[in-house]
Amino acid sequence: MQPSIEVESIALETSDSEVAAEFANGIAPHQAKITFDNPREVKFRFRSATVGEFGADIAHASGVRYLSTGDPIDYLLGGVILDGTVRLRSGRQEARLARDDAFLYPIGAACTGDGHGPALADVRVPMDVIRELAAETTGLEPDFTSLAPVSPGMGRYWSAVVAGVTRQLAVPGLVLPALLAEQMLRFVGAGALAVFPNTTMTAARFPPAGRTTPAVVRRAQACIEANADQPLRLSDVAAASGVGVRALQLAFRRHLGTTPMAYLRRVRLQHVRVDLRAAVPGDNTTVAATARRWGFGNLSRFAGEYRDEFGELPSRTLGSRPRA
Repeated sequence: MQPSIEVESIALETSDSEVAAEFANGIAPHQAKITFDNPREVKFRFRSATVGEFGADIAHASGVRYLSTGDPIDYLLGGVILDGTVRLRSGRQEARLARDDAFLYPIGAACTGDGHGPALADVRVPMDVIRELAAETTGLEPDFTSLAPVSPGMGRYWSAVVAGVTRQLAVPGLVLPALLAEQMLRFVGAGALAVFPNTTMTAARFPPAGRTTPAVVRRAQACIEANADQPLRLSDVAAASGVGVRALQLAFRRHLGTTPMAYLRRVRLQHVRVDLRAAVPGDNTTVAATARRWGFGNLSRFAGEYRDEFGELPSRTLGSRPRA
């Protein structure tokens, strides 16, 4: 049976600024100074969800001015302003944010914040996931260079990503298949790399392929096929293949014309097809549940990939199963 992960959810509503600041420290470590004119108008509301290494939060601080001095963080923290205004400053970088503006908290650097009645939604992603995604597509080390998105349009895209993830993780008692949780994490990480200026955006292509043998690819394929039902990262496959991440990428491009993670998606698509074809009437098999079990959370995208791979929609495969 494929593993599942329970989403840990915490909610808090308080008018006590010290309690609120302590809770907010779990999102990003900082020292807070909170002022207000009327204590009756002060209200803090938080909702935080964590699944594995991935987290999402919604925070409201009504009726206050929230000044903060943030410690350097070693994970990606990005979000969107839901209400109020916020000014972030880190070194020479500054972002003045209002409702619907997207932002990225600086990574590895101190930051000050000045919020007036701020409300925001954010996501938290480990940097090793970001580095792995960058290695898959460019072979470069990612270094984010701005607190603001590359364009208003990409900012709106990021806002939609954050809103969708926080909404999905807010379901009470949610338990996610581990593969689906991993895909959600990768989806958010890839969005951050596309939205916020970083050094990988200067990469036009991979460097020329070096000396890689078909044996490297065969070892990687064996690892992928044996562990397709588990959360599997590029570094795991590279370790099993006896080469580094970049060498593995180059080997796949040279010998198969694809990437290891694209190959993994194809293998998982094949497993979905096997499960759909093995279903019998009355066993309650559905396309949606089968797709999610194999890590495909976006069902419309999954259906398109499935059709491209097999020449028919997954519903057609399920509908053609043998009669009992």
